[in-house]
Amino acid sequence: MSAFLKQLIDDLKAFSSELLAPGLQSGQTLVGNTASTVASTSALFQAIDWLTGLVPKLLQEWQQDQGGFAAEQYASPVPKQGKFSHRPMDYQQDTTRRLLPVRWQRPLARDHGHLQPLRWLLHLLELQDNSLQQVIAQMSKYIEDSLLLQNSHSDYAQHDRNTLLAMRGRLYNAQAKLNHARLLLVRGAKVRLLPTPAPPLPFPRTRNWQRLRQYARYLQQPEEGLPSFLHRVLNDTVEVADTPYLYQRWCGLHILKCLAHIGWYSKDDPLGALFLGGKVQFVKRNVKMTLWIEPRFVRHESHPSGFQCREVLETHPDYMLVTPGPHGVDAFILDPTLTADVEIRRSKGRYLDTLETQASIAGVPVSRTPLRAWSAAPIHRPHCELDDPNGYTGTIPMHPLDWTPAPLLAWLQDLDNYACAWGQLRAE
Repeated sequence: MSAFLKQLIDDLKAFSSELLAPGLQSGQTLVGNTASTVASTSALFQAIDWLTGLVPKLLQEWQQDQGGFAAEQYASPVPKQGKFSHRPMDYQQDTTRRLLPVRWQRPLARDHGHLQPLRWLLHLLELQDNSLQQVIAQMSKYIEDSLLLQNSHSDYAQHDRNTLLAMRGRLYNAQAKLNHARLLLVRGAKVRLLPTPAPPLPFPRTRNWQRLRQYARYLQQPEEGLPSFLHRVLNDTVEVADTPYLYQRWCGLHILKCLAHIGWYSKDDPLGALFLGGKVQFVKRNVKMTLWIEPRFVRHESHPSGFQCREVLETHPDYMLVTPGPHGVDAFILDPTLTADVEIRRSKGRYLDTLETQASIAGVPVSRTPLRAWSAAPIHRPHCELDDPNGYTGTIPMHPLDWTPAPLLAWLQDLDNYACAWGQLRAE
């Protein structure tokens, strides 16, 4: 793993390991000492697959181990679940000299012995289920929010919707696997099982039970142990988002940090928007601003940002900040790229021609385009680069191995001055 990629991963993981997952984009496979790169949700899915797949084997070994004990019986005066005894002493004559049973043979209950392995296994399943419920509650909201924005009829939007629906389906598929595994345990035990955190003593010595014992400590602390668990089980191979998407999220993360630094406050959870696209609303001195992450604009279709696509069928900037303006709303666009190539960086200025919003000047309808369409690139510069004298286009240096927030803060400070000035003026 390169130092560049490692720095991206470390910075994103410090905020949330979910930002490492592929999401709507493609992924890449990393090999080596990459335990820390596993997103917690991906790790949970893999752990559930591994554990539920092991349950039938564990149950079979447990039943084989208990086979010799099935014939153990004891005499009971209660006939429930009992059979007639073969011992003469268990019968007595009544007043009419009929021979009637007074004791029956019942199977010996071993609730505190032979069921202990299954109760402990049920406890491990419950731990995964508790973690999954938290993920479902969080991810379902992220997915629903993203689905609301993927409402266009383009092929790209349809692909994103299908990906989001598949992600939601994976959540409920994991839940179904856990439910089925619990049902197998109850059917195998033939009695009601209560989970216990205490491992069985003595511990079963069969192959799969010993394998479970080896990894149990990782499963008992899902938030901390699952990445290390997968690191061992999956032979040091994990999947993360492709490097361009990791860099895009890394840039977005620093946009959020710098906005907070200059006084913009948000009540929204930015994780879902960074992961799957969406919006984050900010407020500063009663002035509102919206950060749109990966908005998709399709020609002849409206967008909740107030902007729409023109001249092309579809356009898709990475970050668009929508602020108050003199005639409605204005936009500042930042589109990260991994390349330092000048022509590619300058091509980000295309959003000045492909996006517009409608406004009115002196009662006459006019079309307004974004005020800025800049790129962010991993170049080594102490300050921003202008591509034109008016600053409509340019590049913000954002290199993970040579990171300084000053250029990004300078760019956002211009936006801050513009938004606050027009926001307060229009509020008066």
